[in-house]
Amino acid sequence: MQQTLLLDSSFYPIQMIDWKKALTLFFTERAEVVENHEGVEVRSTHSSYKLPKVMRLFCRVGNITTVKFNRQNVFYRDSFTCQYCRVTFKSKDLTLDHVIPKSKGGDTSWDNIVSACGPCNNKKADKLPHQTTMKPFKKPTRPKKSVMFIKKLSQQEKILWKDWFGFR
Repeated sequence: MQQTLLLDSSFYPIQMIDWKKALTLFFTERAEVVENHEGVEVRSTHSSYKLPKVMRLFCRVGNITTVKFNRQNVFYRDSFTCQYCRVTFKSKDLTLDHVIPKSKGGDTSWDNIVSACGPCNNKKADKLPHQTTMKPFKKPTRPKKSVMFIKKLSQQEKILWKDWFGFR
């Protein structure tokens, strides 16, 4: 079935939801339909309903700018690219590397973790950046929620919602 783009009360994209959640939000009057999918509907014994393509919540959502720190989000931030050799890999072939190793006082945070392939991670080992020629391609930083949201969209979803994000 079709996905629905969920916006907060100020039309800021929050997430993708499935059609069941979208209709639940509509029937419980927590959101309004901004745009429907064309030619797609759900039928009950007495009624039929168009599936929402874009919905807007009536209430304000709490902190929507924070991206949860986890393995998969680090890979998305780094575009599934080893930050040392700059080669793109599948998720299963990447590891997380502490730029400043834990053994040298480094923490596990957005500012100290990068994506690395196994060979590069092993080669760097527990050396500090100034002890090796291996420096991350990009300085690790906390990503913005909107950037992460767009990175996670498939090419088909980017085309479908281009009007909401300005994709070409």
